[in-house]
Amino acid sequence: MKKSKLKRMIFLKKGRLRSRVYESLNKPKTATEISKELKVHRSAVSRVLLDLERENLAECVNAEDASFRHYIKKPV
Repeated sequence: MKKSKLKRMIFLKKGRLRSRVYESLNKPKTATEISKELKVHRSAVSRVLLDLERENLAECVNAEDASFRHYIKKPV
């Protein structure tokens, strides 16, 4: 297994919310949609989405929009 893939898997396992948010991204969703689905605060989901994006595990599909940004997961 590649070192980078292993590093990403460990990153996801470090936080329970990280892995839950990542798994919920089976189609483009907003932070609000994910927070309602997982029953957690939107700000927590937003922080996780930024972490996932920084680690190249998620992508914002409409980054030019100031609000209602939709995210989708990238394969590990």
